[in-house]
Amino acid sequence: MTTDVKCIFCKIISGDAPAEVLFQNEELIVFLDIKPASSIHFMVVPKKHIPNINSLKTNEDKLLVERMLEVGKRVLELKNGNSKDSRIGFHCPPYTTVDHLHLHFIYPEADMSPYHQMLFQVHHLFFELADDVILRLST
Repeated sequence: MTTDVKCIFCKIISGDAPAEVLFQNEELIVFLDIKPASSIHFMVVPKKHIPNINSLKTNEDKLLVERMLEVGKRVLELKNGNSKDSRIGFHCPPYTTVDHLHLHFIYPEADMSPYHQMLFQVHHLFFELADDVILRLST
């Protein structure tokens, strides 16, 4: 597995930094965001260090994003949330705060502050929905 010793998410994955982990398997880890945008805000992160969505090019990358989305939806259901009232997507470079691919799940979307609405604005330079990333990788 590829890691970056300076990356906080790689440190969380290795157990060298704290996080409230909600789920993990061999490929992915899910943990709460330290600055939540709504009452439920977690991230699905591949354990392999991938810098950001611009690094995604292949069909295998598309399948990874699909698995990230599937795992996140299952975790959201376990937390009594639903994907219909959620903001699910990736920050776009150069607007990433951590250079390790991570998929945000924010629920309920309706409870996001105006600041967070802007920070996670759909169809904007800052943020790309997971479904749009999958569609882009499908072509």
